[in-house]
Amino acid sequence: MKKITMSLAVLAAFASAVPAQQAAKKTAPKKVAAKVKPAQKAPAPVTIPADAKEISPGYYRWVDPKGQAWTYRKTPFGIMRGPEQKAAAPAPVPTDWTATDAGDSVAFTGPSPFGQKHWTAKKTELNETEAAVWKRAQEAHNTASASTGK
Repeated sequence: MKKITMSLAVLAAFASAVPAQQAAKKTAPKKVAAKVKPAQKAPAPVTIPADAKEISPGYYRWVDPKGQAWTYRKTPFGIMRGPEQKAAAPAPVPTDWTATDAGDSVAFTGPSPFGQKHWTAKKTELNETEAAVWKRAQEAHNTASASTGK
């Protein structure tokens, strides 16, 4: 019981000290000279140029006199403008993959963090990388058989 009374007394002391400290901060304001900034003009709203071509609904392409291509898009927040994105270069064909014919599918072997990985994929369901590796393997097989005369 004595511990509870003591705890309440300490809590009451701290509770009364906090508002007094906050009042002291409010009564002694610091005088700081306000920096006056020159008024800045608001940027002109973006508009779609009259000679811009609509690529798809709400999406426009325009080339400025300097030759820079710009894209404009209508959004719920207004018109967005940005430089035209160049198409990304295709990923290089992995040279450490091998592909062998397995009837209606292709057997692949390639490195992984845990050693060699083996998988098969149907010829009709190859992704871009697998198709490129398969094409390279066929070309290598055709040139090898042509050079041996078989």
